[in-house]
Amino acid sequence: MATQAHSIAPRAAATTHRAIVSSAMTAGSSSACWTADPRAIKLLDSCAALPPALLEQRSRYGNAVDKWTAFAGYRVEALEAIRMELGDRLLQAHMQHGDAAYEPFRQWCDQPTASDAVAALFVSSTEH
Repeated sequence: MATQAHSIAPRAAATTHRAIVSSAMTAGSSSACWTADPRAIKLLDSCAALPPALLEQRSRYGNAVDKWTAFAGYRVEALEAIRMELGDRLLQAHMQHGDAAYEPFRQWCDQPTASDAVAALFVSSTEH
């Protein structure tokens, strides 16, 4: 049972971390990162204020087993949905307009996943 309500209201410290993450994620890219979406900003601020769970993930294919850790929970799922929404739009533009619209899609492919964006919040907070 939760003892605290989850808030998506920005806090001063969280806003500073979000600005660092957004600038780091868009460095070297002419298109905006999905983390600049207002919905993503609110969710990232919430994650900075109250971190989501970090879980071990497993994938098995034949005898090979891959293990990694990733942030999980409804906020991370919502962030991933925002990321995929932008990716779907960019892919559709590429399919409709051909190679002229490929570069924005390629840049989106290089952008972080939702779990990576949340992890970047905590990396930036420990560096300061």
